[in-house]
Amino acid sequence: MNKTKLAVAGMIVVAIGVLGLTLARRPADESPVPGPGATAAPAIAAGGDVARLASAPHMLFRHTAQDAGYMHLSIAPLADPSQPRGTTPLSCERISYSAGRGICLQASRGVLTTYEAVIFDDTFAPVAKLKLDGAPSRTRVSPDGKLGTITVFVTGQEHGYSSGQFSTKTTLVDMATGEVRGDLESFQTTRDGQVISATDFNFWGVTFTKDSNTFYATLMTDKKTYLVRGDAGKRTLTVLHDNVECPSISPNNRLIAFKKRVGNTVGRWRFHILDLASMTDRPLEAEARSIDDQIEWLDDEHVLYATTRSSQSALYDIWVAPVSGTDPARTLVAAADSPAVVRPNNSAK
Repeated sequence: MNKTKLAVAGMIVVAIGVLGLTLARRPADESPVPGPGATAAPAIAAGGDVARLASAPHMLFRHTAQDAGYMHLSIAPLADPSQPRGTTPLSCERISYSAGRGICLQASRGVLTTYEAVIFDDTFAPVAKLKLDGAPSRTRVSPDGKLGTITVFVTGQEHGYSSGQFSTKTTLVDMATGEVRGDLESFQTTRDGQVISATDFNFWGVTFTKDSNTFYATLMTDKKTYLVRGDAGKRTLTVLHDNVECPSISPNNRLIAFKKRVGNTVGRWRFHILDLASMTDRPLEAEARSIDDQIEWLDDEHVLYATTRSSQSALYDIWVAPVSGTDPARTLVAAADSPAVVRPNNSAK
């Protein structure tokens, strides 16, 4: 590998480390040491029938145990995710799904790693593929299955998080055709009624409302993050709130769960809940750890997210936490991440 390729690779590693958004997974530890707040993970049961599981309320996720199903999009019953899970042919870095359409972000690793997004249907068959400009980060599908969004890390730009060679790219995608509908950096952004722009704008963490035309996302500029509301049709973005990363809107569209940077430590977050009516936020009391993930809502009262089993482990589990009350967070799905809640015949998650 020549010096240029080594330099680019080095910048990617450093930048992703600063953000805390690294997506590459190390092999799972054989004997993970439980960390503070850990609960015993449910056992993993395989052999579920994919078609049968997909006909009832279920959860899609990426299988993270280092076995035959490693990295594959898997499925388990929503009523009891500890029951035997099914395994699909799709191998994914990140997953999202709603109303009969899904996105699977993939990486083909080798001497030269390439990336693509696969749009799939309710039988997990690919319907379109898109080449990606960089390493996969986040993805979301609108509740009606019409629009999707993909965020990747890219290099060679004139702006970025920690160097002049690194940034994110977030695009909207037509889920029926795979056609790219626009890059968020091309949208007009306003704050307090005034149009703003900067060479260091970066967007990520999109979440759609029931009206798929309206969405929320994170804007980063001048080393600060903001919540923006987007209008896909008008191609506009409006700044609403500061210190918001990876927003996720509740099924009733009243609350947004997000990561909030706390203290002065890089990569230190705390999950918060924002009330859109009052624009006030509060910590998610059930989870006090610093976790780097974009939350998925189980229902209007509970959220899902993934984190490593301990600081010494690379094995991810999906946790569930109430947005109110005193019940503690707990492990829901072992050896899994990137959850997507699916209720057939109901487009809203």
